Amino acid sequence: MQINTEKIEINNGQVNPTEAVFSLISSLKPRTKDIIVKRFGLDNKDRQTLEEIGKFHGITRERVRQIESATIKDLKKSDNINLLFECEELLEEIIKDNGNMVEHVSLIKEFNDRAGVNQIHENVVEFILNLSNKFECFDETEYTRKAWGLKNAKLEIPQKVVDALVERLTESKKPLTEEEAIKSVLDCSVSREIGVEDQKAVKSYLNLSKRVLSNPYREWGLSSWSEIIPKGVKDKAYLVLKKNGKPLHFTEITKKINEANFSAKRAISQTVHNELIKDKRFVLVGRGMYALVEWGYNPGTVAQVIENVLNKADGPLSKEELIDIVLKQRIVKRNTVVLALQNKDKFIKTADRKYTVEKK
Repeated sequence: MQINTEKIEINNGQVNPTEAVFSLISSLKPRTKDIIVKRFGLDNKDRQTLEEIGKFHGITRERVRQIESATIKDLKKSDNINLLFECEELLEEIIKDNGNMVEHVSLIKEFNDRAGVNQIHENVVEFILNLSNKFECFDETEYTRKAWGLKNAKLEIPQKVVDALVERLTESKKPLTEEEAIKSVLDCSVSREIGVEDQKAVKSYLNLSKRVLSNPYREWGLSSWSEIIPKGVKDKAYLVLKKNGKPLHFTEITKKINEANFSAKRAISQTVHNELIKDKRFVLVGRGMYALVEWGYNPGTVAQVIENVLNKADGPLSKEELIDIVLKQRIVKRNTVVLALQNKDKFIKTADRKYTVEKK
C-alpha cells in the first residue's frame, strides 16, 4: 500500500487514520509489530496483556513491556510520524473546542463524526493519542471517567464546575434540563473565577463526572437519583409517565421504556403491569391505563372515587357534577359512573335527585 508520507488529509478520501497507523508501523520487525498491534488492539480486538503476549512469543512479560516502551519512543521520533499529523491536529481541535479536556468515549465519537471517513476503532484513535506529545491521559477514578486533555490541562477546573452543579442540584432536589444545568453553572461565581464561559466546555466537564449524570431525556441530576439512573422497571415507568405528563396504557409505557434504552434488558408488558399495580406512586385510572398519584389522582374503584368526592363535598352533588369530577380521575365511560351511582348501599339519592353519603 503506497501512502503519501508528506501529510495525510483525513477527509479527502485518500486515506484514513487506520491506514496511516499501519503505514507508520509497517517498517517494524514482525515480532515488534505484532506486539504493538496486540498491546493496543490495532486489529480491532481486545487489547492483550503483557503476559498473554509474552506466552505467545515465548518471552517474559517484562521483555514485552521493554519492547513496547522502546518502540513507542522510536515511533515518536520516526520520520514518518507526520503520517498522523492531520489526525493529531483534529484531535487537538476537538479537545480545545471542549474546554481543553474531553471524556474518552466522547472524544472518540466526535473524532469519528468529524473525520469524514468510515468508523475508526477507538483503539486506533487512542494509539494516535499516545504517540502524540500534545495530549495527556487522565485515568478513570472513583468520581471521574477516563479523559484526554491538552498538556498542562488541570482536572481541578472540571471538578469545580461539577461541584457547582452538585450544589445547585442539592438545593433544587430535582433534575434540571441540560440547558438549565449549563446555565446554572455559567451563572455562578465559580465559573467566572476559573474563566469558564463556553457552554460546550461546561457540558464536556459534566460528561467527565460520575457524580452527576443525564438520563435519556437529557435531564441532569445526582447519579444516586432514581430519576437519573432508574433501578428497576417501576422507576423507569415513573420517569416515562412524568416525561409524557399524561396517563398511558401499560403497553405504551413498556414501549417507551424500551425506546428510551435505559438498559440492554428489554421491559415486558405484563411485568410492567404487575409491578405498577403494586406501587403506590401509580394509579390505575382506566382499563390498563396508569397515572401518577402526584398528578392528583386518587386510588380506588370508580365507586370509591365517587364516595371520596362526596365525603369532601359541602353538600349533595348532581349526577352530572359527579360524572364530570370522576372523568377527571378515571378514564371510563359516562355509563360506568352512572352504574356505580346505583349502589344504594353506598350512595343516598336526595329528593332533588342529587347524591350524597353518610359523612364519616
